[in-house]
Amino acid sequence: MNLRHFAYFDTSTWLKIYFLEKGSEQARVLATGYSLVSSVILLTECFSALSRKKKSGEIKAAAFKRIIENLREDAGALEMVQVTPRVLTMSQHIVLASTVRTLDAIHIASALLFEKTMGKPIVFISSDLRQAKSAEGQGLKTILVG
Repeated sequence: MNLRHFAYFDTSTWLKIYFLEKGSEQARVLATGYSLVSSVILLTECFSALSRKKKSGEIKAAAFKRIIENLREDAGALEMVQVTPRVLTMSQHIVLASTVRTLDAIHIASALLFEKTMGKPIVFISSDLRQAKSAEGQGLKTILVG
């Protein structure tokens, strides 16, 4: 019997592990307490956010490069949920029932599908209040970081 406890990390919280900001310590602690899950869109979203931080001067080129390398390496330790037609259909229902953005809905749908596939609860971890409330409304146990 598999006794692992899974936590789904949204991009907003996953980035806190690599880029020091409010909630970073909490994100790091949570990341050590679970088997980690996210969507295959995680790295693309992370790279987009980091590119914006680099362009705005919040992060220097050397740190940017190091964080990108660490993200790529660490992503190998996560269970990644593919964006399938089923995930997209679920995400469409989520956006119609809430005010979450498209990629946030894909994360929620991915967590719901993973939870259903595993047959046991998963914790959804986010730093976005609107997304966390929507995930909770979909029946996911949610932790808001930050």
